[in-house]
Amino acid sequence: MSPDRVIDEYASRQYGVFSLDQARKAGVSENMVHGRLTSGAWVRLAPGVYAVASAAPNWERQVAAAILSRPRAIASGSTAAYLHGFDGFRRGRPEITVPVGISVRSPLARVTRSKWFDELATTRVAGIPTANVAETLLVLAGRIPVRRLERLADDQLVVGNLVVDDFEVIRRRVAGARVRGSGILFPLLDARAQDAWEPAGNQLEVFLDRLVDDPAIPPATRQHPFRFESLPMIVDIYIAAWRLILEADGRRWHSRRADFERDRARDNAAAASGLAVLRFTWRMLTEDFAGCRRILLQTGATRVGLA
Repeated sequence: MSPDRVIDEYASRQYGVFSLDQARKAGVSENMVHGRLTSGAWVRLAPGVYAVASAAPNWERQVAAAILSRPRAIASGSTAAYLHGFDGFRRGRPEITVPVGISVRSPLARVTRSKWFDELATTRVAGIPTANVAETLLVLAGRIPVRRLERLADDQLVVGNLVVDDFEVIRRRVAGARVRGSGILFPLLDARAQDAWEPAGNQLEVFLDRLVDDPAIPPATRQHPFRFESLPMIVDIYIAAWRLILEADGRRWHSRRADFERDRARDNAAAASGLAVLRFTWRMLTEDFAGCRRILLQTGATRVGLA
């Protein structure tokens, strides 16, 4: 097979890019490299990294080139988050992680080093070597607000891309070390473990009673029964004047995940009947009670006249 044919095969799997090492393995000489660059058949993207001229200059090409520009590099951080489909992440300057001792100066990407590089859990996303979901969340934990981190973790847990046990190897690896974000992420995960504490029902009732105890909130009914077609239910609180259902959730996280489909079916049935549903977790009620009250009042204001 000719060198150019081998290069085309490399490029077809790497968004149009290839490394000088790959070119040499294909039998390309220095003169051949110079000739193809001069003719415009190849484009030099960085030292030792090239692209075939026909390859679209898109973001994926930039990521692939960044990874090829450093030995054993993987996509990480915000780039890994985008590749994994994390909500709210956009294409931007590629971010890669490399072993200690590799230069972090790059015209193509933001480069970080990891002393645990050989222990990082990786996968391939769209053909790109990438830090896995758990490793990506650990990096993001030191960068983004805790509420956003919690939503991202819950999203990944619900769809099954992640289980809490995925972090056990990470915990052992970083034990005793100061790792940015670990003090936020690990307690969050502990709350989602199989044996996590859950509040008693009467504790939740106290907070819900306090939530609706306001002159601006119409009378509320506790444990109100509904039957939507063949789907009977009893809701925690119903505010008839606003046609609004309030539900408090103190279940352990794994129980919430198991009931995910049932809860969505209940919410959809309520919505089809013109009702709105607000759900409050134990953490929301205990750590941001004022915010819960504010959301309740704002929702009620938008529903005045809809009953």
